[in-house]
Amino acid sequence: MKKEQLKRKIQKIKEQGRERKQKIKKLVVQRKDDFLTALEKNWRDAALKPLTTFLWNRNITANKIGWFSVFLLATAIFMHIIGYSFPTQFFLLVIVALIDGLDGPLARNHNNVTIHGTWLDHLRDGALVAWATYLIYAFNLLSLQTIIILWSLQAVLIWITAKDFLIRYIQKLSAEEEEVLLTKFTLDNLQASVIGRIQFFCWTVSYGFLIGSLLAPIPYAQLIGQVLISLAIIFSALNILEAYQKSI
Repeated sequence: MKKEQLKRKIQKIKEQGRERKQKIKKLVVQRKDDFLTALEKNWRDAALKPLTTFLWNRNITANKIGWFSVFLLATAIFMHIIGYSFPTQFFLLVIVALIDGLDGPLARNHNNVTIHGTWLDHLRDGALVAWATYLIYAFNLLSLQTIIILWSLQAVLIWITAKDFLIRYIQKLSAEEEEVLLTKFTLDNLQASVIGRIQFFCWTVSYGFLIGSLLAPIPYAQLIGQVLISLAIIFSALNILEAYQKSI
């Protein structure tokens, strides 16, 4: 009798887990992505499908490679602190950036999008760009004024995106209301629009050119990096305008 009860309990837990995944999947599908954002996601997911299938079949999930990239970033920072060779540090940072383009398709291609993974992705990206900013400042590759403008715009964008969520989250909500709020914010507001993706692309690629110029004599690498930084600033402003219009 006890065995039967235990089996029923296990079955119920599994059913609840499936229902939860279905709810998350519906929220992802029902997101009001603009056409270009959806097109970009679908194209990237399809292009990386063979690789994501290979990883998934070996029980490598998006969250696992996400945490692996966090470990690589921490390793690169530690290497810098102890004075390890810069090329090795740069190589690790490049791997972290490549994983950033892979974990999303891996999660979406296998219906494995989670709140945990989405937050991990954004926090990892923020830490990566913050550390790259420090390196660029330390090697005098960008002026302090430009760096302040970049991060000030990012701070404004984060506030506009998160203020309503934060105000509601600190209120006394029931556990169910809190979960719904967190899920909706994570799978809706935290998903970047096409403008946000272009902004982040310009920002990270510009950093790649700037830092890469320290390692290889690439013609006009610093100039290309500075042009892309200017574009990142422009798209940051457009991203803020878009986020503000959505919040009204």
